Amino acid sequence: MEYYTILTKIGIAKFIAARASGNGVNLKSFKLSSKVILPNEDMQSLEEIVYEANINAKSIDKNNPNYVNLECYIPSDVGGFEINAVGIYDEVGDLLAVGNLPRTYKPILKEGSAKELMIKIVMELSNAEEVILKLDPSVIMASRDYVDAIKVELNLKIDTELKKVWDEFSKYLLESKFNTEIAKYVTLTTNQNINGVKNFTKLPTSNIKASKDNELVNLDTLKKLVLGIGQKYINCTQARVSNVTYTNTTGRPILVCADSNFTNQITDYFVDGNNLFRAENQQEVTFIVPANSTYKYIGVIGYWWELR
Repeated sequence: MEYYTILTKIGIAKFIAARASGNGVNLKSFKLSSKVILPNEDMQSLEEIVYEANINAKSIDKNNPNYVNLECYIPSDVGGFEINAVGIYDEVGDLLAVGNLPRTYKPILKEGSAKELMIKIVMELSNAEEVILKLDPSVIMASRDYVDAIKVELNLKIDTELKKVWDEFSKYLLESKFNTEIAKYVTLTTNQNINGVKNFTKLPTSNIKASKDNELVNLDTLKKLVLGIGQKYINCTQARVSNVTYTNTTGRPILVCADSNFTNQITDYFVDGNNLFRAENQQEVTFIVPANSTYKYIGVIGYWWELR
């Protein structure tokens, strides 16, 4: 292995002591060196330091509980040097881990080029819980993977809450007490015209179906507008193809309900490029596609219908 990171003797001793005491070790900062080295456990410091800062992110690997992932961020306005080695330090300044890197030049804008650099280091420990996973509050950078994960999580929560509101509103509209209240409203038995000044203590409605924006709305029209009852119902099981982007051109939101309908299958659903759901093993999904938004699925579906 040409490039690797190892614990120093000081690091080994501190982790052994942490295991015995249960106090943990706080990995706090990193230093970058331009010197070409072979990592050695006897090392106590790095030479030819070109940059140092607090560790940007620390986490236990979700796939291996013995791995600690460390991310070291170098902003675009820092550079003009070569990086060949990295050292990880604890809160008292001791070098606990050292590694060599592929020869990397970090440019700066005045040289004609600039770039941000994120160095990820994976440390394997017998018990990753021995590392104190806390960050200095002055470190505010977040990795792209972290931001993407949070974005997906927020989208799922928003869609879940929206579905709850939709379900509750639909249930209310269909309850008999709503129909009873509607029956008390002022009704017109002939047409949509009301002449003269009229004052209503309750919402007026009409027996005639509304056909214009400024006309009164009866219960049948209201259900069609809000719930989609009687509106266009499309069974798209055959019409919707995996990994093809479609656009909602109806001018209003549409409701989509789909089911993978197959075991051991994974299907992803997208709206405007955002992955809303990952469905597995015949899981049903329901979601709203806003007007003019794009939507698609990647995987296998058993049925797909749209309420327009």
